Amino acid sequence: MIKYQLICDKSHEFEGWFGDSAAFESQQESGLLTCPVCGSADVRRALMAPNLASPKTRKTDLAEQQPSAQPEPQPQPQAPQQASAALPPAAARKMQELMSEMRALQTKIREECRDVGNDFAEEARKIHYGEVEPEGIYGQATAEEREALDEEGIEIMDMPWLPKDN
Repeated sequence: MIKYQLICDKSHEFEGWFGDSAAFESQQESGLLTCPVCGSADVRRALMAPNLASPKTRKTDLAEQQPSAQPEPQPQPQAPQQASAALPPAAARKMQELMSEMRALQTKIREECRDVGNDFAEEARKIHYGEVEPEGIYGQATAEEREALDEEGIEIMDMPWLPKDN
């Protein structure tokens, strides 16, 4: 896998993961790459600096990689405002249908479940081990918390959470 920093013609930056550079080029030439912010199909690789570790920078890099007590808030990805003109009409319709279905599912989850925020892993354990009444919950969990829940036999589902419609 290779990670590229990408940029659209409107200067929106985002990242993309590809099997190899040929996969990126193939998707770019086919018009399959679109900006997640504006939907533009004019996407190219942005300039990227390689991550080189020299003896002088190795200690600094290790110090920067130490986890902090407070995780930094991650910006919410923005959904495309409209389907990209570069997508074939059938693909654009399918994308709109998928987005509508995901929004409907999010609405149902908000109405029927309790938002436990960053306490998701702790609350899921309480329900699993019978410490509280079973109920539907949703919230956020780190990759480590999700892995630990899986190891404990607690079934959860990852779901991308779309921002509210503008």
